[in-house]
Amino acid sequence: MARETKGNPMNPRKKVATRAAMSSKNKEQSGEQCQPKAPCNKFQQLPEALVLEILSSLSIKTLLNCRCVCKDWLSIISDPQFTKLHSSRSPVGILIKTYPPIRKSRKLDFTHIEDCAGSDLLLEKIRFNPQNSLPIGAMPEFRLINSCNGLLCLSGPNRDYPCFVCNPILGEHISIPPTNLSRNKCFFVGLGFSNGTNEYKLLQMTNGIEAEIYTIGTGVWRSVGNAPGDIDQLPFNPFLHGALHWVSYSSTVPDFIHSFDFEREQFQPLPVPSLLGNRFSDCYILEVVGGCLCLSVFDDDYSKFDMWVMKEYGVQESWTKVLVFGNLYECPEERICHVYEPIMFLRNGEILLLFNNCAVVCYNQETKSFREIRITWTRSPFEAIAYSPSFVSLYNVSKGEEVKRVRRGKKLGKRSGKLLLEGSYECAGSDMPPHKSTKLNSGYGCLAFEEGLP
Repeated sequence: MARETKGNPMNPRKKVATRAAMSSKNKEQSGEQCQPKAPCNKFQQLPEALVLEILSSLSIKTLLNCRCVCKDWLSIISDPQFTKLHSSRSPVGILIKTYPPIRKSRKLDFTHIEDCAGSDLLLEKIRFNPQNSLPIGAMPEFRLINSCNGLLCLSGPNRDYPCFVCNPILGEHISIPPTNLSRNKCFFVGLGFSNGTNEYKLLQMTNGIEAEIYTIGTGVWRSVGNAPGDIDQLPFNPFLHGALHWVSYSSTVPDFIHSFDFEREQFQPLPVPSLLGNRFSDCYILEVVGGCLCLSVFDDDYSKFDMWVMKEYGVQESWTKVLVFGNLYECPEERICHVYEPIMFLRNGEILLLFNNCAVVCYNQETKSFREIRITWTRSPFEAIAYSPSFVSLYNVSKGEEVKRVRRGKKLGKRSGKLLLEGSYECAGSDMPPHKSTKLNSGYGCLAFEEGLP
């Protein structure tokens, strides 16, 4: 036997395969089961409540990777109950659409900001491209309207193009039919959510004439009465307590702050700070900051502005002046209507603001100074909205309405139907170099993708 082995040596690979087969056979005979060494096996032994607690606290980038681990994790993260829990805990970030000087941009850049040590900020970025996550198709340009629970509202440049509700994380979208109103005279389309009926709705209005609402799943627009004044666009973050909020400059009533409640489908004015009296400003900025309405009142020469916060929603007496931003210009020649828009309070005491829709800056209350944060990849003008990515699937909220997916190109995982997003981590305000960009893969609902999971 030894001589036979020496003269006809067995292939080493066959030896390994033979040993593995014998080992597996012996285990089967002894009743021992061979368990795959999948990372989700031990995770499944944890209580369900703890599993949800852990996963719901993760960032969207980490969850995108977790969905690719196994079918169990994909099922948990795709469940509507988990989606609702994660959305309630997901912090608000900044979604930016830039306008480069040479060619029009068709990409969206999302940045989630986390506080780091000192003045540093950890920036988690995701870029959405029309080829793999946006439904804009052949549109030459599109408008970024607003977001709600991770869903985006996008509109074409004129009445010849459709309006979309989409989730760029999943690549899903719904095309909204044209309204009965004239698109050339409409001021905005706003997306909202009714907790009472669990419905997503869109509002469109004209200048103090008429407003219509569209409930996703019905296929029709309905009139909801007259619109209370004009509006160019919604604020950075307009949604609070189930309603959209904005400032109207042509309002005939003293209360120039207006809201639209999506559950009651009613317009309602909100009281302004009583200390303003009859004071009129050329510029009011209304935002939802830190869960409260925030009103910035600029002086006529734009050299300073007061920041008011409504600490108790709907109560006029709760308006409190929290800050005065003064000496915004060192030289009188610089006073050319620069506008600062507060959007976020940071844990280190600083305030994040949009500056003239071309930069994001931090204001330090102690030093009373500004510093720029390089959130965008360009210094060109941009439009920005508040956004919290989520896994809310339009298939779960469409109620029979047709849902489509963005087609993937050949270079974007067409073979397996994988959704690819560009993502990176960066550290702003320090000498730390940014991390290299990575590719994120969601793979939602793709059969080939699911078959490849353990």
